Amino acid sequence: MVELWTQAIGATLLISAAPFLILFLIPVQSNTDQHQNLLKVLLSFACGGLLGDAFLHLIPHALEPHSHHGDEEHGHSHASAESHDHGHSHGGAHGHMMSVGLWVLGGIVAFLMVEKFVRLLKGGHGHGHAHSHALPEAKESDGEDEEQEEEVKKEVKEEVKEDKKEEEEEEEMDKAKEAEQEKEEEQKTEEKDGVKRRKKEETEKKTPEKEEEKSTDIKVSGYLNLAADFTHNFTDGLAIGASFLAGPAVGAVTTLTILLHEVPHEIGDFAILVQSGCTKKKAMCLQLLTALGALAGTACSLLAEGVGAAATAWILPFTAGGFVYIATVTVLPELLVGRSTLGQSVMEILALLFGVGMMVLIAEYE
Repeated sequence: MVELWTQAIGATLLISAAPFLILFLIPVQSNTDQHQNLLKVLLSFACGGLLGDAFLHLIPHALEPHSHHGDEEHGHSHASAESHDHGHSHGGAHGHMMSVGLWVLGGIVAFLMVEKFVRLLKGGHGHGHAHSHALPEAKESDGEDEEQEEEVKKEVKEEVKEDKKEEEEEEEMDKAKEAEQEKEEEQKTEEKDGVKRRKKEETEKKTPEKEEEKSTDIKVSGYLNLAADFTHNFTDGLAIGASFLAGPAVGAVTTLTILLHEVPHEIGDFAILVQSGCTKKKAMCLQLLTALGALAGTACSLLAEGVGAAATAWILPFTAGGFVYIATVTVLPELLVGRSTLGQSVMEILALLFGVGMMVLIAEYE
């Protein structure tokens, strides 16, 4: 039993560490103008990988009747499905497909709800577009202050004229009044300077807040991707645990299959995190944390046989819905921001197709 746990946990750590080490070779440090072209190519690759993973890997295996994720070669053996001789009736098969479709839609809606909820908590207005209204508000407030200053000046002038009429015969009082007027002017000048300083401080405060709001909004999508990646790694852990229960040879084949699948997937997730505002170091650390999902899945699979069936029932299609949401709502819009040359656009499309092609090859191999 100890040997079984050692082999399964060791395999899980391998599929988590190997893709992580490959990230060191990617020459992208952060989301800066210097790395924009390369980052967009990586994002295109990520989009293709996410869509390919959802439509060619997760959803098809969730649709397999009586499939046990990871029982035999990562749970993708079609022979097990055929061996049942279509045990389900047509109505049962239709109900199963309907259930999978609803879970996919549920994943999309759930990720939308989470992102909307987090944006409301953070006071976001959607991708930070609201920050362009800060300057008109500042100008409007400047106009109001100028009107108030002019009214104050008019009132002061009228008071000065009345004082002069009343105190023309008293020279000493005139001098005192002149001194008082000079003091008032100095105070007004100081007040004006203070108002200007306060306006500058408020303007400077508004700008970082808006920028912070924008970065926070972007990071929401990054963390949503992490959540989807965590659940996906959990199903991989279920597959590894179930395969080692079937035997060491089956476990080894499943580990190799998942490893080939995880390398392009992790590269795409890394690009999404960097685009979300993370530095290379932070993105790699967050990616490493998702390995806890794989370890949890392996432990659950070893502790309770049959958990793989529950995974194919709802976890796989739910995760697929999350991948579709991230690819279409988060990644694709980023590829349309700004101007791109013809060569850059061709590279991005080719990278997207390459990501899908990788998932096609892996699906065929599995």
